[in-house]
Amino acid sequence: MRTMLRLLQFGIFILGMGLVSGCLDLPEAAPYQVPEELDQKIYDTNEKGINLIQEGRYEEAIASLEESIGYVYEVDPELEQLDREKRVPALLDAPFNNLSWAYHDMGDYEKALAYADKSMLMLPNDDVESVNRANALYGLNRIDEALSSYEEAIRLNSRNPEANYGIGMIKIDRGDYADALKRFNNYLKEYPADGDAAAMRVYTLLRLDRGDVAQEYADNFMERYSDAYEGTWAKGAYIEETAEYDEIAKFYEDVAALYPSEWLAHRKLGQIYYEYGEYEAALKLFQGLTVQFPEEPELDEWLIRVYGALGDMEGAEGVYTGSDDPHRLLMVMGQFYLDQGHYMKAVSFFGAEIVNNPANQNGYAKKLQALSWGKRYARCAEFGAQVLEALVPVSADIPWYTGWCEMELGNDEAAAKHFRQATEIDPDDYEAWSNLALTQLKLGNEAEARKYSERALEIYDNDSTATYVKDTLNSYSEPLGTRIKQFFKDNYLYGKDAAKLERSLEKLDTPGLTGSEIAAIIDQAKQPEDRFTFLIYGDLYDQLTGVGESDITYTDMGDISYFKIDGFSETTDDQFTRLVDDISSPEEKTLVLDLRGNGGGLTESANNILDLLLPELVTSTLIYRDGTSYSYYSDPDQISFRSIAVFVDENSASAAELLTLGLKTYGDRVTVIGRTTFGKGVGQLVFEDKRHKVMLYAVNHYWNVMQNNITDTRIVPDIKVTGNQLESFMNKVPEVPAP
Repeated sequence: MRTMLRLLQFGIFILGMGLVSGCLDLPEAAPYQVPEELDQKIYDTNEKGINLIQEGRYEEAIASLEESIGYVYEVDPELEQLDREKRVPALLDAPFNNLSWAYHDMGDYEKALAYADKSMLMLPNDDVESVNRANALYGLNRIDEALSSYEEAIRLNSRNPEANYGIGMIKIDRGDYADALKRFNNYLKEYPADGDAAAMRVYTLLRLDRGDVAQEYADNFMERYSDAYEGTWAKGAYIEETAEYDEIAKFYEDVAALYPSEWLAHRKLGQIYYEYGEYEAALKLFQGLTVQFPEEPELDEWLIRVYGALGDMEGAEGVYTGSDDPHRLLMVMGQFYLDQGHYMKAVSFFGAEIVNNPANQNGYAKKLQALSWGKRYARCAEFGAQVLEALVPVSADIPWYTGWCEMELGNDEAAAKHFRQATEIDPDDYEAWSNLALTQLKLGNEAEARKYSERALEIYDNDSTATYVKDTLNSYSEPLGTRIKQFFKDNYLYGKDAAKLERSLEKLDTPGLTGSEIAAIIDQAKQPEDRFTFLIYGDLYDQLTGVGESDITYTDMGDISYFKIDGFSETTDDQFTRLVDDISSPEEKTLVLDLRGNGGGLTESANNILDLLLPELVTSTLIYRDGTSYSYYSDPDQISFRSIAVFVDENSASAAELLTLGLKTYGDRVTVIGRTTFGKGVGQLVFEDKRHKVMLYAVNHYWNVMQNNITDTRIVPDIKVTGNQLESFMNKVPEVPAP
């Protein structure tokens, strides 16, 4: 799942704990004799590490604990390569367990688990070690193993509060609220004033339809612990789950007034304003808090979030540039640019976060998301593969976005591998299951496609991708001709006379039709003047669907960046984007797009190129037979050239004309050079059956650019060229207006 339960914001991981020192009362191996000097050094550096962890100074803590471990290895060198259980004094074990704790709190769960596992090899083990190992496993999303480790801690100490809390959180995730309630009750026996656990108890009671008990408990908790802000958490949880905005806001306004010096109380109020869309109120609050809490590191993060919600680019950037610690703001600034549609700026901030904090896997996931949303699919797929090679992903988003980008590139086998990995990390990720089903459908693995689509629909029965896969598979029981007939009736642009179209397609119901027979029926059914509806089958199908050469040829001519685009396939836009991204100082160069002889292709591919070159606007609109429409949009990200020249001729058609007209209509300093274009203002929808090697292209929409369609008018160039030599066209480029 890609969202977290709101009430879990304080989470289990604030409860991490370690073995404090060699003074714990644990049995030791009799033969061990730790020299007094080393004993003291191990104790002191371990104790220092614990104190630093509690202060949040993790890097210093790690350095101190690693020093402690160095002394441990002086005592027993065998421990450095330990791969089997061994009894050791608790003093020698402690720094390993505490180092696991430190890495866990830093978010580096792999290292946390590695040190926890090593600690577990040093016998005897206790419940605290099991909890630390469970915390690391939980962070790695290895939930079943985490649960087993928490349960082992309970076996060793039934009253262990952290183990009970951890089990409670897992049970909530699994919907077992009765057991979760039991676990939180156990935790609260040890820490009755813990506001976070009290809030979780309220939450589970509400899920068990015990609202009266939840309300009474929340009221009593607040009354009992009224001397501390934490005493309001249970009541806040109850109100957030049961009340409307006005009551919720009033409660937290009263709490903030009651605890004026408590930053968390004010932050919570601002968070409520923000979550309910009261952005001006949130901004006013957080701006006021800069005077009261000038050293609070979270304040800048919240200001940037609020400015982002208000679309205030200048405000957010001002907070970032004015920060004393901009490294803390890399993630929130990346998210700001992501939300504003400036995807490549977001990529740079998430990339900086990865360099600054490589243990933060959210940085990798967010960079992949930004690359995907910015339609940099090849870069996304390559980066995702590198990440998955280098680390064990905690978040399903890392393989999910990698798989999505591979799928956009047409690499369905690679996509399937990554979507499957996402389901292993998060078995409830219905989007991963449905896209895994889609890749299997495209690969012709029908049994797997059906299984995975059913799994997705079990989790979320309205998933459109899984529904499409299921419906497509169900249609396979019908003859090929019948399916083509239905597709043509549903989508053919010129098929308004339903009765006539039905009669012309009747023969498609005949079982066992060959590709040539189906093609002949389609040719008879389509409009005589329609040259863009046709069937491909047999050897021609193999030729067209095989791995072909690139649609693009790029030449760097110094001040001119020349692109010859032969067609618009599934990957043309990404090829173009990758090449353009690598051009240095494009604003100082002229972009030449040579679309001569380009008969078109995928409308989406042409629109994605427009997206890259234009500011935020509607690039084109598709209009269907029934009058419905679909619009393509460009985002605020834009690569600007000094000027643009587009070469066209009488064979430039369809998507090539769309790209030309879009640039000419919306772009600055765009000049069309050549001869009048073909005039094909329509697009096609494709039906494909891999098993029968059949592909039907059916005209199913008109396209407009700012209400203009070129079917009758065509595109007339600004500068005419009569010859066909490239040199004749290039000679006209100096006539293109410069800024």
